[in-house]
Amino acid sequence: MIITKEMLKEKVPKDMITTRLDSALNLYTNIHYKGETGIILYNTNPDTWNCLYSFYELNHKFTIDNYKFSNENPTFEELIEEYKNIYFKVYEQEKGYTKETRINILRDEFKKTFKLDNVNINEELEPIFELKFSKSKNVWTLYYFENYVANKVDNINDLLKQNLYEQKILPLDSSITAINGIDIISNIPYLLSLQDNIDKLNNNLIEWDIQK
Repeated sequence: MIITKEMLKEKVPKDMITTRLDSALNLYTNIHYKGETGIILYNTNPDTWNCLYSFYELNHKFTIDNYKFSNENPTFEELIEEYKNIYFKVYEQEKGYTKETRINILRDEFKKTFKLDNVNINEELEPIFELKFSKSKNVWTLYYFENYVANKVDNINDLLKQNLYEQKILPLDSSITAINGIDIISNIPYLLSLQDNIDKLNNNLIEWDIQK
């Protein structure tokens, strides 16, 4: 369940109060290619998840198991604020993963994965918080998705023609929840429902001339 702005003042159902915190760093590329315009999504694990994702970096993510929130009857906003506080204290201050460090990690992993020379991350998109039941852990998990957009990719031809993962181009349309029968992970349609994100993605459109 995506925690929308409209939900912030509502109380979290008692059976959904989480004991686990998790996160992911996501990178979006909005490209124009062969008459198509949209963000590139990847089916990174078809045998297990078979779902389309933005590029994500998980090797350096923030995660805590068996966490007990200080408020036993919080609103969604209070849940998020406590997450932010523990994230800042543990992940940024104690472990040193500042925003600049996280952006560098995300860019370097993107370059390494697709063998790219240079990638420029220009802007941050709206972050997303989602409450989701983790079947592997058998608990509710509060996820924090930190979202960025690239405005330049050297070797863009290599990226568009990479064969490590099945990839699709998704138009900037929040009503699309699947492509050719493959589901799109739930936070992406929500991300595309926010006009500020659409504006930033359009401002960072990467045009690729097929003749190059």
